[in-house]
Amino acid sequence: MANSMSAEGPGPTAPRRPLRAPEPLAPAQVYAAVVGVVLVAAGSFGFTVDSAFDTGSDVMGQKFLGLEVNGWHNLVHIATGLLLLIGCGRRSSARAVCRIFGIAYLVVTIAGIAGGNDAFGLIPINPADDVLHALLALGALLASHLSKERRDALARDRVVLPAEDEPSIVGPGTGHVGGPREPRRAIDTTLPAKPRG
Repeated sequence: MANSMSAEGPGPTAPRRPLRAPEPLAPAQVYAAVVGVVLVAAGSFGFTVDSAFDTGSDVMGQKFLGLEVNGWHNLVHIATGLLLLIGCGRRSSARAVCRIFGIAYLVVTIAGIAGGNDAFGLIPINPADDVLHALLALGALLASHLSKERRDALARDRVVLPAEDEPSIVGPGTGHVGGPREPRRAIDTTLPAKPRG
């Protein structure tokens, strides 16, 4: 028979496990989440309009919301939307995914403009597609740029300690680690002044 005095679980004297302080959402995370959902939805609905996987220089597609789509175009939208959604969880991954997405869509924009009616002989493209791809590329690159780490090194090391009432943030610079800090003078006034002469 087990000891009736033993307790299950961590107990009241177990050390609390600190959690990292929450980080605010970065523009790249918001962009990746919103545009990712829109692209997956557009690619999925695009298959109801045209699901042909034709190739060649005269590839044509059907109009979907003013944009020309076919099976390849829809797959590209779904794949890039999923890429954005996979990367939107953390600031660093969202920045990287937005950068990759922006560069890829710039290449597609240039290929669409240079190719006329298609990009790479797979994706039918019209001028509205070129404008949309350029805007998506610039938006992604801007979101990536605006999402640089702005918190100082001390803020990155702060953690949240769960408490019974309210969680509290502790760490370097909060005055909780090592007690309150006393202000120090910038100039040491204990040395004697140099004689003038």
